[in-house]
Amino acid sequence: MNKSADNQQVIVLHGLGRSPRSMKKLESCLIREGFNVFNIGYPSHFDDFESILSQLISSVKAQINPDLPVHFIGHSFGGLMIRGLLANREQWLEKGTTCLDNSRCVMLGTPNKGTSIAKFMTEHPILKHLTPKVSIELVPNSQLIANLPEPSIETGIIAGNKPFTPWIPVTWFYKKASANAPGDGVVEISSTQCSNMSDFLVMPLHHSFMMWDSQLIEQSIHFLRNGCFVNGMHESE
Repeated sequence: MNKSADNQQVIVLHGLGRSPRSMKKLESCLIREGFNVFNIGYPSHFDDFESILSQLISSVKAQINPDLPVHFIGHSFGGLMIRGLLANREQWLEKGTTCLDNSRCVMLGTPNKGTSIAKFMTEHPILKHLTPKVSIELVPNSQLIANLPEPSIETGIIAGNKPFTPWIPVTWFYKKASANAPGDGVVEISSTQCSNMSDFLVMPLHHSFMMWDSQLIEQSIHFLRNGCFVNGMHESE
């Protein structure tokens, strides 16, 4: 156990249509490294972004210790939830609270600029009936994407570049939806980036499984401790 992580909290957020089980390996590794981990679930199938965020805010407020440092790791849509939490911090933190003063967050395959696959599926005559309600807010240039503030804390972003996995149906449409843009089978690499990100890393991973990858987990923990990845954007420049 790494004692340098004592009393540091990490909020871990799964992706759209997933559950905390999908982040269990990451949670276990963070706990072994000495972090206090809150692997928080939220309903994402039937509500819009604001409704989902409201429920998440209630869960975060009830669970974390506002007097201890808090970091964030979010997979896919979970990264947008992080942005929502930070933009609405006054709803779960009292005025004058300092737990975010030295916070960091890691986003894993997050569609920070929206994703073409969301546009493709929400406009498809059949697939649109199978997609979560919030998907319409994840298309490029949506009102949510345009207006949601970027993270106000140090942010590291990991993108995948493995675009096809045959047993994940959504990736069957990725090539057509994205015009074969480099990406992880769900989110284009260019769409994962924020203008104020602290570091950026591309790994040979598919969107749906990246959070289980041991090297990705090591990189995420390294960023929480140091504010950079090993061989990330800034170390390779």
